[in-house]
Amino acid sequence: MQFKTNAKCSDCEAAIIKEVQRKFPDAKLKMELQNTDKVLHVHGIPEDSEHAAQVEAAIKEAGFEGAWLTRGLENK
Repeated sequence: MQFKTNAKCSDCEAAIIKEVQRKFPDAKLKMELQNTDKVLHVHGIPEDSEHAAQVEAAIKEAGFEGAWLTRGLENK
């Protein structure tokens, strides 16, 4: 799954990744700060609206905004 975030720096990235990793310890995470949308890639969890909402909540708990980029997928 991919999430658009409002991260601005490596400290922002670290805070988001730490919080998402806390909820999903087995997930593989990568952030693209050079991307205009500051995309967070999350691999290793089911790609559905329930898990996307949990990732969005984790991003919010870290103090940032995040939105699931569905790329044509239906929110199940």
